[in-house]
Amino acid sequence: MRKRENDIEKKDLEMAEEAIKQSENIKEGLAFREVGEIGEKMSSGKVEEMVESVHEVSKIDKKESVKRMLTEIKRRGRKKRMVRVWWSAGGSVAAVILVFFTLTQWFPWGEKPEEKKIPTIALTEIKVPTLITMENDHDILSLETLDLKDAKVGYIVKELGQSEEIIDAEKPIRYNRVVIPAGFTYKVKLADSSVVTLNAGSELRFPNEFRDSLREVEFSGEAYFEVKKSGKPFVVKAGNTRVRVYGTRFNLFYCEKLALSEAVLVEGSIGMTANGKETKITPNQRVFYSMKDSLVRAENVDPADYVGWLGNSFKYNGARLDKIVFDIAQWYGVEIQLAPGLEKQTFSLEFDKSSTVEWVVRALGLIIDKPIKTEGGAYYIE
Repeated sequence: MRKRENDIEKKDLEMAEEAIKQSENIKEGLAFREVGEIGEKMSSGKVEEMVESVHEVSKIDKKESVKRMLTEIKRRGRKKRMVRVWWSAGGSVAAVILVFFTLTQWFPWGEKPEEKKIPTIALTEIKVPTLITMENDHDILSLETLDLKDAKVGYIVKELGQSEEIIDAEKPIRYNRVVIPAGFTYKVKLADSSVVTLNAGSELRFPNEFRDSLREVEFSGEAYFEVKKSGKPFVVKAGNTRVRVYGTRFNLFYCEKLALSEAVLVEGSIGMTANGKETKITPNQRVFYSMKDSLVRAENVDPADYVGWLGNSFKYNGARLDKIVFDIAQWYGVEIQLAPGLEKQTFSLEFDKSSTVEWVVRALGLIIDKPIKTEGGAYYIE
C-alpha cells in the first residue's frame, strides 16, 4: 500500500515538473512576442496535450493548490497582468497560458524582483505630515511619515549640484507630494534650494529634479514661498490660476471651497494669471482671483496680516468670516458651518495656536456676537 502511494506521488511530481517546464517555455516566448502570436503557432493537438497535463497536475491537491496560488498572485500584484494575458489569446489556449503563468508564479524560479507599488491612500487617512513618492506622475512607490523632531528644517530634496550634466534624461522623473494634515506646519526645501512652508490642510506636488526650462510645482491650501533666483522661471499651479515668480517671498492661498486664490507679496515680484491674463504686483500688495465672479483684483495690504500663521498665532485684520472659520477648521481638524449671509462679514482678531478649539470657537462667538451650537463634533454658527 505504501509503495503504491509513493508511486502515485512520484508520478504527480513528474507531471508537475513537466507542466512547469512547459510553462517556462511559454513565459520565455511571451517576453519576445504577443500572446496571440504564440496561440496561433500552437497546434490544436499540442494545446489539448497541455490542457490534459494541467488537469492531471490539478489532481495533486486542487483545492489547496488553487488557494495557495491565488494568495501568491494577490501578494505579487499580478492580477492586471493575468487579465491582459487572458484577453490577448482565444479560447483554451489563453486558459492554458493563464494556468501556467499561475504555476510559474507559484514556483518563482529565476524571478526578478519588481519595485513595490503602494496602493492609493485616501488623503483623509493621513494624520501626520506625509511624503508620497510617485513615478510617472501616478504610480505610488512609497509613503513616508516626515520627521517631526525638526520641523523647522523640514524635508530636503537632494540637490544635484552645479552641473546639470549629471541628470539622466532617460530615467523617469519621480514626483513627490507632501500632505500636511490638521495641527501641523512643515517646511520643504526643493531641488533648486527654494523653501516652501506649508500650513495645515495643504498639499505640495513637486519633482525630484527640475529638468525643463521651467521650475513648476502644484499646490493647494496655504504656504509661504521663498523662491531662489534662477534663469529658470518658477511657476506655482493652483487650480486654474498660475503664479509666476521672479525670485521672491510671498504667501499663497488657494481653496476651491472658498472659491478663492490669493497671493500676498512680501519681497520681489510675482504675477498671477487667471482667465488668460496676468496681473503683476509689487511688495505689500495682494492679488486675488474670485472663482465665483471670475475677476482678478489687486490691492495694497500689510503682509503681516497674512503671514501670522508662520508663528504661534493666527492674526486677522478686517478678514472675511468664512476665511477665519476655514483657517480654524483646518488647523483643528473640525467642521464649522456658517449660516447663509455671514460669510462676507469682516472681523479683526488674533488667537494662539496652542489654544483649544473649544476656547477659540467660544471666543469667536463672543466677537461676532452669534450663537454657536455643537452637534456630533461639528460647530454651527447661526
